[in-house]
Amino acid sequence: MDDLVSRAIEKFLREEPTLGWVEAGLLPPGQMLHEAALRSGKPFDELVEDLGAWMVRQDEIWRLLRFCGQDFLDFLLRLDELPERIRLISDDVNLPQIALSRSHDGLLWVTVSDGPPGWTAFLSGLLRAMADDYGALCVITRTADGICIDVPDSAFAEARTFRLSPRASLG
Repeated sequence: MDDLVSRAIEKFLREEPTLGWVEAGLLPPGQMLHEAALRSGKPFDELVEDLGAWMVRQDEIWRLLRFCGQDFLDFLLRLDELPERIRLISDDVNLPQIALSRSHDGLLWVTVSDGPPGWTAFLSGLLRAMADDYGALCVITRTADGICIDVPDSAFAEARTFRLSPRASLG
């Protein structure tokens, strides 16, 4: 698991010039992120949130995520399936359990159980990027209880076109 995660973090740090490069392979993933946060002066959770948003820009990851739902609300309803979907790519990556609930005021809550430090921040960045990708207008807030999502308009803007294969014709 550490190799796959380390490579993703190394690529993220290389592509984000303001973060200050951390020597590849010399540190475990969490320590690489802490070092990059220190060098850049950026709070750790903010850096990890940026990593989550960056992951959505990786074509293979984006396709896997977009395959999870027709729109952002559908994607959220299937979020608990994400750990199993990631195992389609690699069975070495252990993701925490993800649960979605709705509060009495209609807000959606994502909770993560047994996740490593920063996982909620990572997921928050990923959700923010996916909301943009689907064209949803929403407010995503990290709290001590999890991630609160308010979606006043799930079709605010045009969603990015999705085809399962990058070679699929428009046809």
